[in-house]
Amino acid sequence: MALAGAERAQIRQQFEAIEGPLKLEYFHQSPRRVMVPGRPDRPTCEAAKELYEEIASLSDHISLTIYEHEDAPEQVKRRDIVDVPCVLIRGELNRPLRFYGAPNGNLLVAMIRAMVLASTRQAKPSAQMKRALGKLRRPTRLRLFGSVMDPNSGQAALAACAATLLSPKLQTDVFAIEEFAEIGARSGVDALPALFIDDRLFAAGLVEPLSMVEFIALWQTRPEHAQLNPLTPQPGSATPWRPPQPVHEHSGPRPLDPVAAAAGRARESGATPEGMRRTEGGLIVPNR
Repeated sequence: MALAGAERAQIRQQFEAIEGPLKLEYFHQSPRRVMVPGRPDRPTCEAAKELYEEIASLSDHISLTIYEHEDAPEQVKRRDIVDVPCVLIRGELNRPLRFYGAPNGNLLVAMIRAMVLASTRQAKPSAQMKRALGKLRRPTRLRLFGSVMDPNSGQAALAACAATLLSPKLQTDVFAIEEFAEIGARSGVDALPALFIDDRLFAAGLVEPLSMVEFIALWQTRPEHAQLNPLTPQPGSATPWRPPQPVHEHSGPRPLDPVAAAAGRARESGATPEGMRRTEGGLIVPNR
């Protein structure tokens, strides 16, 4: 199993707060027998599939549909899926949240909490947040790059998801940088968590949901003013990041298990960061 008994019990307890039906749509890529140029293998898909199946089994409110990415072009287009592995989360308000990568560490914690929030029948924003949401003029896509090892990435992912669940004009994609380093590098990510608004990088670090929504509204109505008043992340909340360098044959031994490493499940004890622990199933979770 992907989860140890203690982790299953903890998630099941959190799922007791689910208020309504929760739909998970998982987009998968099965291992290929033959390499296809331009279509790289996605070795973490199997780990993600196993984990989502197990998560769905922990609550009667959750339904799981699995799509083979290449065999479901209509669903891929309709759901706006850009890569795999990806899970689309939809609750009572049908406001989709997308998580890319095999969920692990702090991003797994954020995803579980986002699932519970998505099941809420009626969101109750503060008066100030309600005013800010009312100023949004057009649909906006939030893209958050984070690391499974970084607590601030988990908080940033949950903040973006929470804001999305308050407005039909927002949608959120969360990418695990460990699996999508190439996309992160092309996008200009140099620190985590990295928040993109309509494909433009606006913040590296942790931003409060209200500040984020207020900035989006300002960007939509007065972009020149928004440029003079950029988002201000919490001091010290950004962690420098740079793409991993390619490994050459002469540069030393390769990781013992590159597939597990990509999924955040490397077994060597040195791979477990401070403040985290490794479960029996190999998942990295907060040490609490």
